[in-house]
Amino acid sequence: MLEGRQVHALILKTGYESDVNVQNGLISMYARRGEIGEARDVFALVEAPDLVSWNSLLTGYAQHGYGKEVVEVFEQMRRLNVQPDNTTFLLVLTACSHAGLVDTGLEYFNLMKTNGFLAGARLEHYTCVVDLLGRAGHLQEAEALINDMPIAPGVSVYRALLSACQIHGNLEIAIRVTTRLIELYPHDSSAHVQLSKAFAGDGHWGDAAEVREAMAGKGIVKNPAWSCVEDRVQVG
Repeated sequence: MLEGRQVHALILKTGYESDVNVQNGLISMYARRGEIGEARDVFALVEAPDLVSWNSLLTGYAQHGYGKEVVEVFEQMRRLNVQPDNTTFLLVLTACSHAGLVDTGLEYFNLMKTNGFLAGARLEHYTCVVDLLGRAGHLQEAEALINDMPIAPGVSVYRALLSACQIHGNLEIAIRVTTRLIELYPHDSSAHVQLSKAFAGDGHWGDAAEVREAMAGKGIVKNPAWSCVEDRVQVG
């Protein structure tokens, strides 16, 4: 980060600090590093923030868990009539999901509909809303949303709901979701393992064993888990 600050100092010396593209780069640099105060300070100096400016600031808040601040910035955008794009909505929905702001997240998802953005919504948007509903225990609503999606649900959507089912102990929906995953990805070991865990978590040990036996019969092997520890050794 020292290099970034040196570049910032050089920008100030050379007189490029008022260029919006340069300012956006600085906002993004500080925001992604979690130095939100610095990012906000640079943003405050932008005379006419464009959408990249706003999204860069939102990215920093969203990535570092400042859900309420994301909402505040987005509301500021709305007051100033700044037109969001699909990236803006994705950042806001992600932040609402992680912060547990269910009503606010659903409000913004509905705003996408009224503003015509839902037609261009990507799988990531639906995954965020399913995750938002699932974390709050609204599993049936999340499943209904998946069933009504105008685009083909991907693995990320199903896994978001399955994760919520495991957290809230809903075996019925977990079985439906995992069965669908196995239909779509019959050789994906993770889907089988998750179904086995769902059964085991609810005390259905026999069913869990049957899933494992079915995996063995199909020649499906669970990918081994691994971890990495980085050891930085200073030499000289």
